[in-house]
Order: sequence, then C-alpha cells, then structure tokens
Amino acid sequence: MYGTVINGLCKVGHTRKALELLRFMEAGSCKPCVQQYNAVIDSLCKDKMVDHALELFTNMTEKGVVADIITYNSLIHGLCNFGRETEAVKMLRDMEDEGVSPTAETFNILVNAFCKQGSVKDAVLAVQEMVRRGLHPDVITYSALIDGYCLRGEMNEAEKVIDRMMERDIVPDIVTYNSLINGYCKKKQIAKATRLFQETLEKGLIPDAITYSSLLQGLFESGKPAAARELFNDMQEKGEAPTVLTYGILFHGMCKNSQCSDALALFRSLGSDEMKNGVGLYTILIDGCRKCGKPNLAMDLFDELLSKGLKPDVRTYSVMIRVYCEEGLLVKVKELVRNMEENGCLPNSFTYNVIVRELLKKNECQEAEVFLEEMINRGFMPDHATFENLLPRIPNVGKDSRLRTIIQKLTNGS
Repeated sequence: MYGTVINGLCKVGHTRKALELLRFMEAGSCKPCVQQYNAVIDSLCKDKMVDHALELFTNMTEKGVVADIITYNSLIHGLCNFGRETEAVKMLRDMEDEGVSPTAETFNILVNAFCKQGSVKDAVLAVQEMVRRGLHPDVITYSALIDGYCLRGEMNEAEKVIDRMMERDIVPDIVTYNSLINGYCKKKQIAKATRLFQETLEKGLIPDAITYSSLLQGLFESGKPAAARELFNDMQEKGEAPTVLTYGILFHGMCKNSQCSDALALFRSLGSDEMKNGVGLYTILIDGCRKCGKPNLAMDLFDELLSKGLKPDVRTYSVMIRVYCEEGLLVKVKELVRNMEENGCLPNSFTYNVIVRELLKKNECQEAEVFLEEMINRGFMPDHATFENLLPRIPNVGKDSRLRTIIQKLTNGS
C-alpha cells in the first residue's frame, strides 16, 4: 500500500510528501524496498534536486538496500541533466563494481548528454563502448548522435549516421527528422529542410510542435514569411497545438516582416490564459512594435503586462528601456532601472549595454557616463557595439574627459 501511495505522490509532483512517507516507513516496521526508493530518487532528479537524490541513494545503500539498474539510470540521467557528465560516468563504473550491468538505455542517456554538450567525440566513444559490450544502438542512440552533429552544423556527418541506421534496418522516427530539419534550417538550407518535412508525411510520421517550430523559424529566417504563415495554418488544420515557443517564433517573424498588427491580433485571439499571460510573448511583441516604429503600442503592451500582475524579466525590462531611450524619455529609463532593482531583477550586461548605447546615440553623454561607470563597477563590460559608439565621443588628448578616464580604468584593469 505504501508503495502505491509513494508512486502516486511522485507522479503528481508531490516529491517532498513522498520523501516524508519514505522516512516514516524507514522509522517503522514496514521498511521500504528498492522500488520505493527508486520512485523518490527519480522524482527528486526530475525536480532538479540531484544532490538530495544522491544523498537518499547513499542512505539507501547504507541501510542494506541494493540499488538496481533503475536506480542508477535515474541518477545518471539526473547528473547529465545538470551537465555533470564526469560524475555520471563515474556512477556507471560504480554500478559495474556493484555487479549491475549498464543497459542500452544507460548508454543512451550518456550519448544524448555528450551530444547536447557538443562533445560528439565522447558520444561516439560511448557508442563504441556500448557495442563492445554486446549492446545494440537503437533509434534513440542514432537520433542523439544526429542531433549532436546537427547542433555543431556538421550536416554531412549527420547524413552518414542516417546511412548507418538504414544499413542496420533502423527506421528514423520523428525525433530523428526533427534534428535534421532543425540542422538544415540553421544552415539556411531551407529547401532540404522542406524536403525532409515532406518525407516525414510520405513515411506516415506525424510532425509535432518541434517539427513545425523548427521549420517555421527556418522559413522566416530565409525571408519566406508567406510560406511560414501557410505552414502555421497547416499545423492548426492538422490539429497540432502550437506551443509558447511556436507562437514566439511566429510573432517574432511576423514583427520582423512589419506585420505587428497581425501578430498582436493573433495574440489577442489566443484562448489559453497560459499563452496570453506569457511574459516571453509580451517581450517579443513589445520589441516587435519597437522595431516596427510603434513605440506607443509597445508602451501600452508593457502597461498591460504590469496591470495583469505579471513580472517582467530582465529581457522585458531591457527591451522597454530601449523603447524609452529611443523616445528620449530619460526620466522613464531611470525609473525603470530603479523598478528593476526594487523587484529583485538586477540589470545585466545586456541591459547596461542597451542603456549606454542608446544614450550615446542621443548624445546624452553625461547620462551615458553615469551608467557606464555603474556598469563597470558591477563587473560588466561594454560590448563591441557599445565601444563603437563610445570611441568617437572621446575628445582628443589634452582635453578633460570623464569618458576617457572610465575607458582607461577599464583597459588598465584597475
């Protein structure tokens, strides 16, 4: 009975309650078994509490409960999700020392993690080790490798992996195609990406939100907004629900093509409160209105966001600061920076660079100097674009200049 309750609590995200029940079992006569520990360890890893999961694992083994493959796979997955691949590999060795043999799933976790990190060579070595042990790479293994090569822009290598899959009669799934479509879109080879999309349909695969989102972005970036809108309509007709990411790509692309009013109308038509109350979508639309030369609309959207009780993030504030800077509303800029601080959302390098750059463009050099000094004191550096705006405004040697003093302080590292 306890095991069923623990599983149920973990499935609905009540990990802490599940852990409390596990502790209650440990203190009583009905001791938990490895299955109950596994449920809580896996749930802790999914809740990004990997160190707590490792601590529970240690407690479990100290109590004489023997870990199984599910325990180790959960922990290896949790460690990999946090970029702790070195610890994950060590855990693989530890499990073998304890007589637990890794499975194809264990290696797939490592292969996927190495590829996401950009270490495809390490992923290939993991696959070779997998084969050496008599385990067979499957569609998940090959899809991870393809994704790794695509993320690095090495499309020829990705195609070679596809060929190896075919030789072994392993059929690519939609995840495999998603990586290839995304890879070709990023390389601006939209014709190949579109052809692969058609291939998925011909093979009876069902494109998902990731497929549509990747191709949507590719079409917009290739200067084909009409084709992108057509694809989005097709997505809706097929009954595939767009995600926040999909709408973000769509709104950004529409605004970039001077279709702010249409993007805003579509945003207003969204039925989901989750979508309409997304700070990220508001930020994209605010920036889009700014780029379309509609600052008042951008300001209205920001006010609307605040009136809904939503909390702007550093990106939203930075975009809005740029709007105020471009309109010469310096009082508003200072007020917004103050609001950021009060709301616990500290300006970052991007924010300061936006402020300094825009003030310099308006020839508000004294104001720019104040923010530049504050920026440097907080450990942020002017970026290339900010330096380009700074240098022409530094007077010749022999003339007093606060800007020169600040830059000298920066270049001397003092």
